[in-house]
Amino acid sequence: YVLIYRFLYSDEVQIGPETVMTTLYTAKKYAVPALEAHCVDFLTKHLRADNAFMLLTQARLFDEPQLASLCLDTIDKSTMDAISAEGFTDIDIDTLCAVLERDTLSIRESRLFGAVVRWAEAECQRQQLPVTFGNKQKVLGRALSLIRFPLMTIEEFAAG
Repeated sequence: YVLIYRFLYSDEVQIGPETVMTTLYTAKKYAVPALEAHCVDFLTKHLRADNAFMLLTQARLFDEPQLASLCLDTIDKSTMDAISAEGFTDIDIDTLCAVLERDTLSIRESRLFGAVVRWAEAECQRQQLPVTFGNKQKVLGRALSLIRFPLMTIEEFAAG
């Protein structure tokens, strides 16, 4: 709250990686659009492939379509780096589906499928389910149907 008070009285803001999300939440809660804009600008400037999924989740949560679009563009251009990042397995199912629905990802479908399997394993653990084929299929739900299996070679399909 100190940041928002400082901003309201002095028009100065000091946003850092540790405070940006709570500041954005507070700015939205108390309807301070100028502070929201500062937060979104900060996030936009610090958007990279390795944090694109985490920021996409937050952009969707905070209803920031411009930031979400920039995140998706970053994921499109650097898909392999984005899905290899630590935060990929932490995204929610709706964000996963939003990405899988895109036809602009720069990755082979077999590698994307491998990443989706990793996400499903992490989701099973979050839900305290045994990591079995059936449970992975269950947590993936409609996301599994978004994998374009026909784009895989016969060898890739057989190996996965």
